[in-house]
Amino acid sequence: MFLKSFRRWIFWVHLIVGLIAGIFVLCMSFSGVLLTYERQLKELSEMQYSVQPNTTIKRLDTDQVVAILQKLKPDEPHIYVRWVNREGAAIPAWAGKYSYLLHPYTGEVVRSGEGAVAEFFHIVTDFHRYLSLVGEAKVIGKNITAYANLVFIFLLISGLYLWFPKRFSRKLFKLHLFLPKHFQNSHHRNRQWHLVFGIWCLPVLFVISMTATIFHFSWANTALYGAFGESVPQPEQHIEVTSLTADVVPYEELFNKAKQHAANNGYQYWYSMWMEIGETKNEARFYIDKSIGNRQELAYSLYFDTRNGDVSKVLRKDDWSLGGQAWGTARFLHTGEYFGFIGQTIAGIASLLACILVYTGIMLGWKRLVVK
Repeated sequence: MFLKSFRRWIFWVHLIVGLIAGIFVLCMSFSGVLLTYERQLKELSEMQYSVQPNTTIKRLDTDQVVAILQKLKPDEPHIYVRWVNREGAAIPAWAGKYSYLLHPYTGEVVRSGEGAVAEFFHIVTDFHRYLSLVGEAKVIGKNITAYANLVFIFLLISGLYLWFPKRFSRKLFKLHLFLPKHFQNSHHRNRQWHLVFGIWCLPVLFVISMTATIFHFSWANTALYGAFGESVPQPEQHIEVTSLTADVVPYEELFNKAKQHAANNGYQYWYSMWMEIGETKNEARFYIDKSIGNRQELAYSLYFDTRNGDVSKVLRKDDWSLGGQAWGTARFLHTGEYFGFIGQTIAGIASLLACILVYTGIMLGWKRLVVK
């Protein structure tokens, strides 16, 4: 009797809470689908600016790229230069918040800003995180998505409980696991979609929603680091760099040393190499990556002292604390990028199925509450 009453209570809470939060879950799920291949599409948008390799003209060196950026934005010492390991590839570069794409041989600015594709994904990301609210209202949007995500976790757990048939039999389990060949009507179709799609995508959606909590709640980060006996690290404080004049060793020399270091450590086939200067005084950081991005096991950071060219630090994922490693893993499990293209695809399909779950849930709820 208790179990029957408890199941009924769970059902009604699941139904009512789902109807209330469904629209926000739909917003996050649909925008998640759009963000599935963000990294690849942005990369393709930059590839269209590639030029025919020219063996008679030397490509720009790193110091020339930095000089161009300093000329464009003389008050922005914080600089990124991204070298793509492909002949004729355009050079993405940033001076502070200002983004440019440079011709690899002439240094001409072939694109100012991040381009239409990147701007599209900025819009989608803002919708995904803040429901496109801006200014002071941005906090409201962030809180709505944060708590809607918590509600979604409850819906997944309660949905799993309700998914189990009231009577344990092989036939009923099969009905809840697989779609029938034919549907009796639209209500039967919605119910079966909700049951079957829900159970198959539940593990992935649970991981996506649980890892999302670290972006919203301090308690989630405290719990994650605390599981490894650590405290949440505080942001590093650096003395503001106002000029690059203290850098003595040419940046191209550091870039060549970074390439040699990569070759000596099994990264000779790196896909891209980022150089960051101006964040910390007398320091140049090279991020050497075998993938197109966000595969932490396939990348590492190499730090140089710009006064003498010595390697000051090498930082791989294994060098982080266990809590830091867990946070980094959770960060990219959320997008599926931790497992590369396949992981992104699985996350994208699960997000699409979540949209279907919202639709079928609303239709089933409408049928239960309104249609007699």
